[in-house]
Amino acid sequence: MPYDPPRQKAPAPAQNALEIDLVLNVRPCGTCGLFWPLDAPQTYGPYSSFDFASNMPQGADPQGQTSFVWLQGVTRPPSFPDAEVMDGCRKAPIMTIGINPNLTAFAPGTLGASWCYPSFSSDNQTDSWTKYAYYYRYRSLYQEHFSLEFVKQYLLPDGQITAAKPGLMLTAPRANAAPSYEIRVQYDGDATPSAIHLPGAPGQAQYIVPVDSGKRFQAGDLLAARLSVPGGNNVDVYAQTVSYYLQMMPVLEKFETFLKSQGHPDANLRVGEDVGQLDMVACASPHWGPDWLGGTTQSVNTVVSNCVLKNAWAMKQLVQSRPAVLFLVGQASWNMFRNSFGHLIQSQVPLPSVPEDGPYTLLRLTAHNDCRFMFSAQIEGLAYSLSTRIVITPHFSYNDNFLPQFRMSPEVFDGFQQANAQAAAFLQHDPRIQFQSQPGGYVVAGIRSDVAGVLAELQQTYAAAWASLQGVFYDPHEIMAGVLRDLYPASLSYSAGDNGGFLARADGPCQFCDNDKWKFPLGCPYGKPLEPKYPIGFLEKVVATMLQGSGLAIA
Repeated sequence: MPYDPPRQKAPAPAQNALEIDLVLNVRPCGTCGLFWPLDAPQTYGPYSSFDFASNMPQGADPQGQTSFVWLQGVTRPPSFPDAEVMDGCRKAPIMTIGINPNLTAFAPGTLGASWCYPSFSSDNQTDSWTKYAYYYRYRSLYQEHFSLEFVKQYLLPDGQITAAKPGLMLTAPRANAAPSYEIRVQYDGDATPSAIHLPGAPGQAQYIVPVDSGKRFQAGDLLAARLSVPGGNNVDVYAQTVSYYLQMMPVLEKFETFLKSQGHPDANLRVGEDVGQLDMVACASPHWGPDWLGGTTQSVNTVVSNCVLKNAWAMKQLVQSRPAVLFLVGQASWNMFRNSFGHLIQSQVPLPSVPEDGPYTLLRLTAHNDCRFMFSAQIEGLAYSLSTRIVITPHFSYNDNFLPQFRMSPEVFDGFQQANAQAAAFLQHDPRIQFQSQPGGYVVAGIRSDVAGVLAELQQTYAAAWASLQGVFYDPHEIMAGVLRDLYPASLSYSAGDNGGFLARADGPCQFCDNDKWKFPLGCPYGKPLEPKYPIGFLEKVVATMLQGSGLAIA
């Protein structure tokens, strides 16, 4: 089946404002044969897909729900998801950048079985490009799925696997990109687990596992089947919160409280409006590394070279957005960013290439010292400058990374334990604390509940130990919010508006929400389309000039 839209190997020449051309070039990008082979099945998928019934549907309000019926859509033929542009307002003053979108449907279990991806058509006098732009402008905390009951209607009868007797679903480890894999079950009465092979081939309907790990099943229950949801069916599309996207919420809530204390009682900060979320690589994979991206280090490097440098999708968006602060999500994202654009980074203190405590060392260094992505030049007689504060964070996907926590090297903890035996025992055994000590890793005591109570008890009961503990304490959300407070009001300011106040947008024009190709119902509440526009192709030349220091010319 031909790709829809057809793939292009290189970006088309600039014809519109960069933020519009990014839609027209990222969505059909086929530069990487790993994701978009011309004469072979794709590595991943096909997966369940949905379409909008209209160009700009008004979805339901979540009203605090983590999963809810968002809108009624239309199924599309199974596919691999298109490359993604940034989520949210293009001029949001806060930006996050991770490595690449997570291919959620690859995971076994009920949620993986029901995930679906946008695959927009121009059917029924709609426009697929408008739908794509609209979807990514307003996506915030959610990804989409069908109900499991709906999905089960389209399980193929051929190759279904049922339980021989009652038991427990164990794990379904998927260690690489292979479409075939094994599930492991513990049947009642058996001494050892059973492994069940799920055969698969590239391009064929994928096996799903409608039983979650750790759940029981009965004799005759379905354990695995191939899924193929056909196109053309009306369907409820659910929105489900995703932990990665939620990780900025406590940070915004803390900063919002601060803004209210500064005389802005209407402050109401939102992911997608005040925070734009972007990835260095635009196409999805289940994980990052050779096993998931072609099998070799070179195949991974090719993806990075194509997307991060040659096409430079993320850098083009960064240059257009010009955020006040950029949170780089995880040490791997930082490494990729530094390797590609390190010649444009200025830091008050040197950032180690091998930080002792990984992203936590980098978080502390970049939060407490000014680290910036900086560029300034005259290009064809027009000035452009960018100065964005950089902060490196732990990976957003894992909530435990963001627990308030004490972190010590094994050697430091041994010394602490010898000097403060009772306090060390408290960290190891108090039920409110999750204590982890792994060979070769840092000793971590994460506070899972009653943070204020735990800290008060440490300070009052173990005062001598507290002096040492203060220096190894991390509250990542609070540290990130502290950076936002430090940037107020010089770089992050608050503006009153007719419909409520908002964080002032980043400098520079933007036509993303209001242009001659599409106009969203809300338009642009920030007046950006009225600002003087850059000449067509100017920002692309800015990025090309930036990358001269990397030794690579871009398209």
